Amino acid sequence: MRPGLILHVPLHMLASDGVGLPGFFQKIRSGFMARGARVEVRWRDTDVLTSMGETEDIHLVHNGRIHHPRVLNTGLAYVFPFWYCDPVGNYGDSSLATGTFRPDLVDPDQANMFHTRLSRRLVDRRQSRYDQPQDRRTFPKSAIAIFLQGDSDPVNRARYMSEREMFAAVLAARGERTVIVKPHPRNLTGDTTHILAVAGQSPGVVVTDANVHDILAASDITVTTTSATALESMIHRVPVVLCGRSDLHHCAITVRHPDEMHGALCAAMNASFPFSTFLYWFLVQNTLNAGSATLIDDTLARMTQHGVDTTGFVLDG
Repeated sequence: MRPGLILHVPLHMLASDGVGLPGFFQKIRSGFMARGARVEVRWRDTDVLTSMGETEDIHLVHNGRIHHPRVLNTGLAYVFPFWYCDPVGNYGDSSLATGTFRPDLVDPDQANMFHTRLSRRLVDRRQSRYDQPQDRRTFPKSAIAIFLQGDSDPVNRARYMSEREMFAAVLAARGERTVIVKPHPRNLTGDTTHILAVAGQSPGVVVTDANVHDILAASDITVTTTSATALESMIHRVPVVLCGRSDLHHCAITVRHPDEMHGALCAAMNASFPFSTFLYWFLVQNTLNAGSATLIDDTLARMTQHGVDTTGFVLDG
């Protein structure tokens, strides 16, 4: 039997008619089947995957951290329609976290055009990873934006400090700047309740559920652990301070201890970040575009790039 493609997904994506699959997986499945490949969708059993021995099949694991010569880990790369296809993991666990970003090797014209298209699609249309309020809101200018994430396994593993410590450090270092705090729209766990209580009693601190683009339009700097809002900040050309392990660190300031926050805020404000070239390197050169007409060819190329042998996998291409 020829090698097949096995898609490993969470249980809620396993509806028999395929409607539970994200569009990326639907396109991967139909595209490779059209090339004559055998494609299966299975429940993501991490224990089985972690101990998997030799296999001829190629495995794509949704939000996985599986290290195996026939496995690539997938997941949304912060903003649609870009997806990881990585031999190590996603976000702070991805191979990009330890990769080398060379701005001088990126075509600046291509990068600037991509940045413009990205801004038109996300900023101008007020779109984000999660649904955002569409009413327009204004905030004091030159603010510091803090985007909370609550508790989750990948975020907790990435933290260099708690969100409570992060928030307190920003308040201590902000000077005269307004601080805008946005809780995660789907995760109010962890330190969120405490932070919101303190914020409500702190002058010059605004708590809001406003559209992320309204917040960033008023901000001079973003502070977060390792949120998608960090990448969205880069689209706005707003400097970022990260308080956790992230594969976006190449174009940000990283803080590992609350005492470093004041220096980090100053450094971020005075640095010149290569936002356009970084976004191009990260999204165009190192992730898959689920909206691309060449998605299947791009996926095959990514498999080869990461050392996955695709011999006999498809009949066409």
